[in-house]
Amino acid sequence: MFRWVPLFAVAPLAACVSAAGPLPKLSGDIEQPELALFEHVLTGHFAGASGGPRTCAALLPKPLTAKQEKALVERFVRLAPASQCGEGEGVVQVYEFACASEGVCSGWVARPGAPATRYTMRFDGGSWRFDGDLRVIAK
Repeated sequence: MFRWVPLFAVAPLAACVSAAGPLPKLSGDIEQPELALFEHVLTGHFAGASGGPRTCAALLPKPLTAKQEKALVERFVRLAPASQCGEGEGVVQVYEFACASEGVCSGWVARPGAPATRYTMRFDGGSWRFDGDLRVIAK
């Protein structure tokens, strides 16, 4: 007898598992706040996205390093490297990202089908936490 498992129940698990086992959360690295923000946003983005064009991540004005991009692509199987993105692809952008001090940062995020949103975050208890400052700018 076959057992059917809904794909939407399995897909989120695939986002954070590698051949060597579960990947550590990026939100636990105080040195990589940009990646913690991408992880936070992309988790929600892929949970709500169904099919559609590939998605790429972009940090502006300075692009993601190869190591940063690899860390994201390993976690999100539906995320394509920037070198493979073309016209019509969805791009999740983090821009105007800055840290006021170690452990306190903010930045804007633009993603397909959603207005730009400002996120504030702080490193607390060994993890990046996202505060309630979610300012939205209409398109």
